[in-house]
Amino acid sequence: MDNNSPTLVVSRQRQETLENSDTASLLAAKFNVRALGIPFLYDFPVDHPVIERLRFLPQPAYFLVPLSQRSVKNLLEYLQIPYAEVFETQDTVQIPDGGISGGELERFDEPLQPRWYPIIDNSQCNACLECVNYCLFSVYAIDGDSHPSVEQPDACRDGCPACARVCPNQAIMFPLYEDRVIAGYEQGVADDLNNLIDLVDQI
Repeated sequence: MDNNSPTLVVSRQRQETLENSDTASLLAAKFNVRALGIPFLYDFPVDHPVIERLRFLPQPAYFLVPLSQRSVKNLLEYLQIPYAEVFETQDTVQIPDGGISGGELERFDEPLQPRWYPIIDNSQCNACLECVNYCLFSVYAIDGDSHPSVEQPDACRDGCPACARVCPNQAIMFPLYEDRVIAGYEQGVADDLNNLIDLVDQI
């Protein structure tokens, strides 16, 4: 296997369905690439061995995660994982040449503890520190550039989006929240991983 071949990382939903199970295999075969099927990306702690592996792939990987594209890009930055592209299911998934003949799938099945914590879009943050001042649970710290950072993610209270509501620039996302703006979606953008099989058939 060519270690320089592109890698597609396919994150399953927290509650895995049959379609989720087959997604990585179908894409590996469709695009002749190495595919890594992983549990729900949002639930990984930053020091997990799978995250360490994704940080040090030979090339930045392509990611397909059942969350908004904006939240996934910022989650990958938080986890310090380089990426080539992040796909939503309505995108045309295009992988560069140099894939593996026939494709190859590696699947990780280790169960993860469900988590709830904010993701910061640093491109939108103006360092007003409203989130730091508002949060009662010491989730945030202030980094060396006087910007907020998520220091204690597991101190966040499940289901609480309060800091996202007080952020004047909508820089804080909770990707599982029912309000799609707080979840990181643009108005009217659909993102349903269960439609991925249809997408693959259309390419």
